[in-house]
Amino acid sequence: MRRWCGILIVVALLSLCAVSAYADPQTKSLIINPDKTDLDVRIWADKGGTRPSYRVGEQVQLYFEVSENAFVTIFDIDPNGNITKLFPNRHQSNDYARRNRVYRVPDGYEILAAPPTGEETLLIVATRNGPVDYPELLREKGVERLLSRLRRRLALSGEDWAMDMTSLQILPERPRTIRMDVDSSLSGVTLYVDGVYAGDLPQRLDLEPGEHQLVALKSGYKVAVRDIVVDQYSENGRWVVRLDALKRRSEGSVRFDFEIKL
Repeated sequence: MRRWCGILIVVALLSLCAVSAYADPQTKSLIINPDKTDLDVRIWADKGGTRPSYRVGEQVQLYFEVSENAFVTIFDIDPNGNITKLFPNRHQSNDYARRNRVYRVPDGYEILAAPPTGEETLLIVATRNGPVDYPELLREKGVERLLSRLRRRLALSGEDWAMDMTSLQILPERPRTIRMDVDSSLSGVTLYVDGVYAGDLPQRLDLEPGEHQLVALKSGYKVAVRDIVVDQYSENGRWVVRLDALKRRSEGSVRFDFEIKL
């Protein structure tokens, strides 16, 4: 897997979705070229909204379209200001887009949200005459520096261009918990989780990552103990507690006392 700043790209086959299933394109737009004519470009994420949120490890799907045939470049600026060219890439090398057609990024692979957390900015640039190929832009820091340098280069080239931006909120990874259902055929069985009283069975537990000990108690029965380790590979489970009764002294039994004298 190769990490692209705040966004992680890994190769994986995906089924294509119908265009009608796409989220409504709602972006934080920025009109940057006051002299542009009929060239326009839009970018948006699958969750829609002005600042959609993604947890670290969550899949991100982006879409874009242009009003006229154009070359398209997408820059990713992570919360620390680091800049990466997100599109085109080795998985999607064709940067020429046809007018009024919705394109997917990624298409045939995955994009996963990755650290650092915070506001991630995506800047899309459409150019009519040729692709944006300025490697020195990737050495800049932050959105404003990128925009300033990019606008200067485009103005000097006489290129007809358009831009749009959208922001994503990258949130910390949600702790992976598992659900454990604990039950018993006996009534009045008490459950303790990591030494803390949880109540009488049945109980449904949400266990966070780490080591846990479940203890089931009932008067007149042996204690039942189950140790559980929750990690990224753990799955939901069920524990049906079976308690063995303590052996009682049989009625009519004879007791022998022995006295040893030295």
